[in-house]
Amino acid sequence: MDQPDNIAAQLHAARTLEVGGRANEATGLLRRVAGSGNVAAVAALGKHLLIYRPDCAGEGLNTLSAAAQRGDGESARLLSVFIAEGIGFPQNWRAALAALQHAAELGWQAAQSELRFLVTEFGRTRALANPDSEARRWGALVESIDVSHWLQAPPGSLISSAPRILFVKNFASPAICERLIELARPRMQAAQIYDRESGKTRYDGTRTNSDCPIILPFSDLVLALVRARIAALIRMPVPFFETPTMLHYKPGETFAPHHDYLDDSKPGFSAEIAQNGQRVVTFLLYLNDGFEGGETEFPLVGVRCKGNKGDALCFWNVLPNGSPDRQTIHAGLPPTQGEKWLLSQWVRNIPM
Repeated sequence: MDQPDNIAAQLHAARTLEVGGRANEATGLLRRVAGSGNVAAVAALGKHLLIYRPDCAGEGLNTLSAAAQRGDGESARLLSVFIAEGIGFPQNWRAALAALQHAAELGWQAAQSELRFLVTEFGRTRALANPDSEARRWGALVESIDVSHWLQAPPGSLISSAPRILFVKNFASPAICERLIELARPRMQAAQIYDRESGKTRYDGTRTNSDCPIILPFSDLVLALVRARIAALIRMPVPFFETPTMLHYKPGETFAPHHDYLDDSKPGFSAEIAQNGQRVVTFLLYLNDGFEGGETEFPLVGVRCKGNKGDALCFWNVLPNGSPDRQTIHAGLPPTQGEKWLLSQWVRNIPM
């Protein structure tokens, strides 16, 4: 049996392969190390497969489940996100919270912090009277969480009927907005655009802000709940959602006028539409205050929108008959002072 020091060295070697873009080699190494039965190695393999090998997602979830059953707290917390999103498991909020409780009981601090946050935002009561065990303490927290009201669609006001643009006050609390920013901050990178001819992403001078797609292994139940509330607002299920993306604009950074729908007259986009459907809805959640400028502008209809922290903007990129609505051309104007943070959620017309 491999000694702990040897296993730690091999896990480090696998991480080096991942960083170097050699995911397949890392997979082989991690599978060999996990074969030793070491819980940390099994957990590392599961997480690796979900992040770097989406073609092996089923194996990744099974591996993560095995690690969680054997006492790995991080694996239990990751499972809670997949259960909440209904990926690989039936979507079930109570089961997702139970998985998060399991992670907290195993001592995973991120899970413990997340549970406390959920109680602050969604707790029915703050009274947790001297539980007589650690497990009962986390169980009491979970029992106090009630997300039913949150999952109801919030009211919105139509600020344009053609194109259809909806504005929602106080879609999310300031605390949720701040948590979403911190979820993305360590992984922000220069944003790219889709090339209309190839369908691939590339850097372009028309877009100078940064972004961070939040894939599920880096997500949490808070973001899952935000996505569920978006689904209630637009009356489209979460499986139709793309990966959520955090956007960041420093002073002077911009995204020039563009459409979010995919133009089927372009070869790169027609192939994408055939495989994954049309991008029919754009949802934006304003995550901070304290900046000047930075409006979302629709130049063809004379609309400029700038929400306060927690407000949301939603617009439909296609007409009722499903054809692209060319009036939805819009721009992310540059902040003139301060920085701007947004959550962007694109929605397709078929499940992703």
